[in-house]
Amino acid sequence: MTGSWLLVHFAVACAGSLVLAFALSMLLRLAARRWPALLAHRSVWLGGQAAVVLVFLLAAAPLPLPRSAIAPALILPAPAAQHALTVEPDVLPPLTQATLALPPAPAQDPIDTVLRYLPVAWLAAYLAGLTFHAVKRLRMQRCWTVLLRQTRRVDDAELRAWPGMTPAQRTVIAGRLTVRTIDLPISPMLHGVRRPSLLLPAHVSALDVRQQQMIVEHELTHWRRADPLWLTVSGMLALLFWFNRPYQRLDGALREAVELGCDDAVLSGASNRERQGYAGALVAQLRRQAGLQAGWKPGWQAGAAFGSPGIVGRVQRMQAARPPRLSAQGRLLVGGGVAALALLGAALQPAFSASAPILAPTPPIAPHAPLATWRYPLDQPRITSLYGVLSPSVPKGHHGIDLAAPRGTPVLAVAAGTVLEAAFDAAWGHYVRVGHGADTSSLLIHLDRIDVAPGQRVKAGDLLGTSGASGKATGPHLHLEYWEGRQRLDPVQMLPDLLQHATKKAIARREAQGNPVPTDR
Repeated sequence: MTGSWLLVHFAVACAGSLVLAFALSMLLRLAARRWPALLAHRSVWLGGQAAVVLVFLLAAAPLPLPRSAIAPALILPAPAAQHALTVEPDVLPPLTQATLALPPAPAQDPIDTVLRYLPVAWLAAYLAGLTFHAVKRLRMQRCWTVLLRQTRRVDDAELRAWPGMTPAQRTVIAGRLTVRTIDLPISPMLHGVRRPSLLLPAHVSALDVRQQQMIVEHELTHWRRADPLWLTVSGMLALLFWFNRPYQRLDGALREAVELGCDDAVLSGASNRERQGYAGALVAQLRRQAGLQAGWKPGWQAGAAFGSPGIVGRVQRMQAARPPRLSAQGRLLVGGGVAALALLGAALQPAFSASAPILAPTPPIAPHAPLATWRYPLDQPRITSLYGVLSPSVPKGHHGIDLAAPRGTPVLAVAAGTVLEAAFDAAWGHYVRVGHGADTSSLLIHLDRIDVAPGQRVKAGDLLGTSGASGKATGPHLHLEYWEGRQRLDPVQMLPDLLQHATKKAIARREAQGNPVPTDR
């Protein structure tokens, strides 16, 4: 696959992820209004992000999906069974003996030009945006480095005497977590993923003992649920999807969900007095943070912090004797909706991505009786596409064979004959047709330069020009066709040892369509 197709894949994948993330965010927003308990379910928001990433990878995959994949096969009709492909007269330049004249190439359609360079422009914009956001996060990481230098580690003796921890909490912390304290009015939090530290500001010790224990339990619940890991992964993906605002909303909802989920776990079975005290600790924390420098926000690297965007709703949820619960019906409907959108995005992948579709088998093409063998038009032939192979650009079947040829490679006559045409065509680019007698001819297109003129006699191996990418070509290569009258036939009849020069991928693609390459001459 060429680099241009890879860029198209990437651009389409970005657009697909944007559409799916928007649909998921709208679906989950509506579901949260119907079932407020959904806001505290981390798995729902993780599932939504996973669906977006899955569809992005499917659309960006450079290879077509196998038949067993979730995406339906895109079937193109096979051509009618015949030994040659009939060519419509209105699509062929007339055979003339006119003198060589190379008119200037036709002007490019502005829309085609925009579509050709749009994927390149998007890649440049994406990399620029990724760099900008990565630099912002690196600066935030430096802020955390400066902050952590102001912390002090709590030793084992001090930890055992700390009144704001239960014996069970001390047992969990011992040997697993590092407890650090700081004088700044920040939120209690876990910092780090592999070896997290429990960061407790000094002002926490001024709270009621039970409030301190519940705050510590909140952070330990984050640790047990591996919230720092999930939030770090989500933050890294949010960086890669910096352009996808709906995905950013999914990431923010996940961060709020982990806080609400830990609140529910800590307050499970708690009395009304304990709930009021827990909510009061949060409000007191916010008052202390009011004096912190405006605009300074903890970065995504910090993991789960005690603060949460929905403060009013969170406090009300804490104080409620019976917080909302998600019913079985709600779980089923929301889970089914997320799964349905993910499957729909995956199912549309073959239509939206530039992958080669799964094609209907073509009937075997009966070999034509050979007249005489040709030499190859290149000194070092490597065939990358065979005759009769179906593709979106040639749904009726490939009219010839493609040979890999960098721009400027000498193109040689395949047999002795007379140059019938040497001209330019909008689709073929610069091309040369050589007649070899018995109403047969060879056609070589997409040339970069022509070195012969109509009426000129050539021998096998004489220079006709050089290869290029003129006309409608995705890249430099040489296209060779075998003509008998006004019918295109399979060049395998004229070229010796074709299988030895064809790539395995080219042979496999033709055989996969039910059209094996003949081996007898």
